[in-house]
Amino acid sequence: MDQSTLRHALHLMPIFVCVAKYQSFSKAAEELCVTQGAISQNIRKLEDILGFSLFHRLTRRIILTDKGQRLLTTVQGSLLEISGEIESIKRKELNGNLNISCPPTLASKWLAPRLKSFTEKNPGISIHFRCRNDLVDFECEHIDLAIYYGKGTYPDLNVTFLMDEFFFPVCSEKYADQFSLWKNPQALQQCLLLHDSQPWAHAQYYSEWKLWFERMRLHTFSPQSGLSFDQNIAAVSAATNGIGVAIGRNRLVQLDIEAGLLVAPIGKKLLTDQAYYIVTMHENTNTPRVTAFRNWLLGEVAKSA
Repeated sequence: MDQSTLRHALHLMPIFVCVAKYQSFSKAAEELCVTQGAISQNIRKLEDILGFSLFHRLTRRIILTDKGQRLLTTVQGSLLEISGEIESIKRKELNGNLNISCPPTLASKWLAPRLKSFTEKNPGISIHFRCRNDLVDFECEHIDLAIYYGKGTYPDLNVTFLMDEFFFPVCSEKYADQFSLWKNPQALQQCLLLHDSQPWAHAQYYSEWKLWFERMRLHTFSPQSGLSFDQNIAAVSAATNGIGVAIGRNRLVQLDIEAGLLVAPIGKKLLTDQAYYIVTMHENTNTPRVTAFRNWLLGEVAKSA
């Protein structure tokens, strides 16, 4: 059989497999969304090309001939082999290292509790986290994907919105009682403020408290006093231990509040000007590993919405 004839025969094989599955021209026509006549005509063409009958045409049904059964077995085996090879190629492309830059507290408080589901589905991907708050040089640092907390303006990069964030004061329950903080923002003037010194790129150490005071119209409050830490997790840990009051981001303190380690005594949760974004270089945006992790992240946010 020459190559042109073989290509024509291969083009008709899916129709043959569908008819063989149902042993019915009409049911095959329904599945393939064509007419019964078209199915019958194509099977006739295939039989003419092959030089033998594929089906016995009985009064109310059709059944495979011996040669038709042999061909079906061969075709199905070949399709399984092709499918297996495609999956093998995909797995090979998917397997490997994935370098991710992520804010430390987000990695600890939001990502880590969820990662099991990703690693179970993608055992061939080895994730290497580089936990930091500042912006990265993707090319020089070999970063495949970053999660940034900011306003989403990152020139010459591919940016996907991940999730928004709310912020509010948090402290230990004992500290809230001691300073009468319950529903009483005025009492914050007597408290030790705890700062994340770099809540987002290029921010001042007091930026979060300043923004919260402005939103609450507490214009006489000074946001610059207190202790500052270069990691949000350290400021929140100090609050957990009764040292003062920190600004908590809802995504990052939710588990500690549920566990009773922190309280939100003022009760006012405000939407921040910042949000979390998935950021990649344009040339890496659709690579298999990046795509798998980005889709997983978006799925996790959707589940918790």
